[in-house]
Amino acid sequence: MTPARDFETYFNDPALTGNQREMMQFVRQTVHILYPEVQERVAYAMPGFFPVGHTKATETLMLIMANKKWLGIYALPKFNQAYEQRLVELGLHFGKGSIQVPYDFPIDQLQSLLKQIIELNLKRNVE
Repeated sequence: MTPARDFETYFNDPALTGNQREMMQFVRQTVHILYPEVQERVAYAMPGFFPVGHTKATETLMLIMANKKWLGIYALPKFNQAYEQRLVELGLHFGKGSIQVPYDFPIDQLQSLLKQIIELNLKRNVE
């Protein structure tokens, strides 16, 4: 996927496969359902979701990026530290602040994971 400046471009990129586009759209829709006031903008050359009134890249709820075999969710290191055991149980690969979600990952588990990410990062941004 080529870096873009416009948020919408990431979701309409002709280079996306059907699975990539579907998961990107699912994450976007789920974020809006869980946190309707979310602000969307590009940060670090990725589409990002931010709480109202927060604009720094370090204040994001999450960033996402379609990769060849998985969707990257960049939820910041505190999430991965707090939920390391859960990520292991789900069989997900993860790094310091990133989570690799394969495109065939169960939607209900992804929705639950997104909810936990948003809740933790909203709490972090309020404190």
